[in-house]
Amino acid sequence: MTPFWMRSLTSQWIALMLAALVLSQVFFFVIYRSERVHALREVQRDDFFTRTASAARLVDTTAKSLHPEILRATGTIVARYWLSAEAPDDTALWQQTARSQLMRSWNAAGRGVAEADVPVIAGAAWTILGPADWAGERPARFLQLDAWNGFGLALRTQDGQWLNCVYAKPWATSGPLSFYYVSFIITALLLSVAAVLATRRVGRPLGRLTRSAEALGRGEDAPLLPEEGADDIRRTAAAFNRMQLRIRRFVEDRTRMMAAISHDLRTPITSLRLQAEFVEDSAIREKLISTLDEMKAMTEATLAFAREDATVEPTRTVNIDALVESLCDDFADLGQNVTAAEVRRIAWRCRPDALRRALRNVIENAVRYGDCARVRMSPTEEWLDIQVDDDGPGIPEEDRERVFAPFVRLERSRNRATGGVGLGLAIARTIMHAHGGEIALANREGGGLRVVLRLPRD
Repeated sequence: MTPFWMRSLTSQWIALMLAALVLSQVFFFVIYRSERVHALREVQRDDFFTRTASAARLVDTTAKSLHPEILRATGTIVARYWLSAEAPDDTALWQQTARSQLMRSWNAAGRGVAEADVPVIAGAAWTILGPADWAGERPARFLQLDAWNGFGLALRTQDGQWLNCVYAKPWATSGPLSFYYVSFIITALLLSVAAVLATRRVGRPLGRLTRSAEALGRGEDAPLLPEEGADDIRRTAAAFNRMQLRIRRFVEDRTRMMAAISHDLRTPITSLRLQAEFVEDSAIREKLISTLDEMKAMTEATLAFAREDATVEPTRTVNIDALVESLCDDFADLGQNVTAAEVRRIAWRCRPDALRRALRNVIENAVRYGDCARVRMSPTEEWLDIQVDDDGPGIPEEDRERVFAPFVRLERSRNRATGGVGLGLAIARTIMHAHGGEIALANREGGGLRVVLRLPRD
């Protein structure tokens, strides 16, 4: 199931833009982090080498009594220097001494770094640097301390001592600065606003197209769409307008043709009936007159249907419960066994006159062939079901679709003598389809037929 926040075009565009932004920034961050870490390490190492080379020259050219003061002045909060008599062959022991030197400096500065933040790196080994590899004049031992975000250096002085140097900055982060996140958020907001504005330019014409298509599907006289906006939108609106005009002309031509045929048939049918009156054989005369009367009734029904179909009734909100109850009361006043279940007030958009005719046709069939009609309404969030139950014989499953064809009557359950020309259900289905709804038939378990007229909410 699609998440609700991905159902609209606007949310999908925003999600797509933000996803592209995030992916591009992640890709950029990976490159940025790698390049920045490498560049910072190079700068830090070069500065450390230069400072250490300067400290070594001072140690070599000054009296021993000045060495402690020189090393103290040379050191910083992240770089410490000290002298030892023995060569630092044991890297683990050297790291412990270097950590002690740094911890005193950090504690004095209130950094609050724990020893666990600068662990002893097992297996670390010295790398020999020649004069060409660093800023000093003699070979030195170099130790890479990635866990400390630093390095170590040790070299022999001219008097035979070892100058030990360590640089570490474990609290420094290699990620983007805070302004990067601020700029990222601002960029995301600007892209979201741009997505909203862009989708509104597309969404408004699509919304008008959707509403016009729904109205056209319900048989309403929807206005033509404005042909404006981008070329694709303008061409779509123009194509829809042309289709709408063609459908209108087709329906109008079909309706006029039906009305003309039905109207023109009335004269020859009347003439044939007059001639049938002069037939001497009474049995043949009665059969001819009966057939001609039936043809006339079918013609009149078709003409009435064509006239009503040509009338465009506006869609409006009405109380469906009042409409159904008043129709059932009209049948009850004529002595018919028609009842309606009480329901709460139901306001629904429809074409009330057309809906009344469809429901009347269904109730008439229920009374004629099922002796009664029980009407009940079941509203939901999207649909309104109007159920009409009778106590008749029902309709076989294989005939339930056929009965909606014009002028079709089932011989087994619907005798011609009972009246009707077979247009009732056809008209009812046409009206329901014009509302965007449906009509369905089903035999009830206890006997009888159930007709369900389903109306969409909008």
